[in-house]
Amino acid sequence: MASAVPDKRTRTALVQYPPSQRYVVDSLRTAFSRQLPGWTLFTSAAELADGQKVDLQWSDYDALDWDLAQDEHTLLNSFCIRKGLIRKSNLAHTIALYLSKNPDSSLRRAAPKTFHFSCSFADELDELLMDDLYEVDQSFVEADAGGESKWWILKAALADKGNGIRLFNSRETLEEIFQEFEPESDDDEEEEEEDKEDETRPAASRAALFGADTRVDATQLREWVIQEYVSSPLLLDPAPDSNTHGTKFHLRVYVLAVGGLAVYVHHPYLALFASSPYQPPAASASESGEFDLSAHLTNTCLQTSVLGEEAPSVSVSTLQSMADKVILGGPHEGEKLSEERISRVEESVREAVAEVFKAAVGAGSSFQALPNAFEIFGLDFLVDSSFQVSLLEVNATGAELQGIIDHLFACTIDTAVKPFFARQDTQAGGAGDAEDKLVDTFERLHVGGSRGLKEVLRVEISRAW
Repeated sequence: MASAVPDKRTRTALVQYPPSQRYVVDSLRTAFSRQLPGWTLFTSAAELADGQKVDLQWSDYDALDWDLAQDEHTLLNSFCIRKGLIRKSNLAHTIALYLSKNPDSSLRRAAPKTFHFSCSFADELDELLMDDLYEVDQSFVEADAGGESKWWILKAALADKGNGIRLFNSRETLEEIFQEFEPESDDDEEEEEEDKEDETRPAASRAALFGADTRVDATQLREWVIQEYVSSPLLLDPAPDSNTHGTKFHLRVYVLAVGGLAVYVHHPYLALFASSPYQPPAASASESGEFDLSAHLTNTCLQTSVLGEEAPSVSVSTLQSMADKVILGGPHEGEKLSEERISRVEESVREAVAEVFKAAVGAGSSFQALPNAFEIFGLDFLVDSSFQVSLLEVNATGAELQGIIDHLFACTIDTAVKPFFARQDTQAGGAGDAEDKLVDTFERLHVGGSRGLKEVLRVEISRAW
């Protein structure tokens, strides 16, 4: 039974984040003071009086009180179940299932070939390469027969911040990676010195980025994905007024999903650059055998945690601000990126976002929207030298540029929060024209322009709770 419509009163928001995400709390304080001045914001449940109602929970997923989701008048900033999107292995399954039913979807071009599997020890790979990873193994066979070597990227399904990411192009390298991920026994430690002198091991597999900083435990993280490596990325220079070094980057696109279900893409898109100029994977192995991934990985968390003060000072920009940058590789080398090409990329991204959320809706129990919830997702896309976009992964939340996040939160409040409570006020008879007052703001944020939210999908999900 639906609860009674609440009387018009001062609204209460509970915002709880760990100290490492203090920027979220600060940004929300600013947004609430500007856009929801009548609200009271608490940063701890302990601050609430006994029995005090919470109208909005905007908190870290682990801090959310899901019992409050049963009250249709309480709004939450996350869906309870969304692993079909944010877990790498589940996303691969979600997309594969959708493409099996929609073979002509544009998502086929936008989703790199991906395989998901379970593995704890290197000796399990033989069977996997004959079954789940047969296509990967065939690429090794073709390379051994004189064909072009194909590169793949390995990711731990439940790891983040670049941990567990490795590149490989042979069976031997893949086996060595999983051997690296296995916990060391006492015998392994005794033989470590001998291993260091063994020059028969493949050079590209003896070490990973910056030593063991990104190592994971394969016995604890059993779920993995192998994804086809995009070998011809669009190359630009992250530094202003400099056209000398072609550097790889990926796009972080923030997407707002509301209720059951409207999906919006936030503009502008962030462009996150690698920490060193790009070079092909085959050229990334040093003479000592270490494989430097710094030219390939565009994860700013990894750059900051590993490189520290040596991380580049200009590693984040926006796609929409780079029209005048010169392309530094590929078939369009020497040409400017241009606003026209940026518009093409934007359109491709919006189309891919719509398709991947359609896929999630059709994936069954691995994604369930809630009518009294919204969520901000961060989708990572790579752009190749022909301006084709590839969806790399979907993240729950994140932030790399404070100004973009402040604008994103402002748009989210206008799109997901204000209309939700305006409807309640209208039903209670306290503000009959409350929704009409939002029309101008909504149109400003959603129609035209290079900033704001652009709707890409609106569907009605049955049983969206």
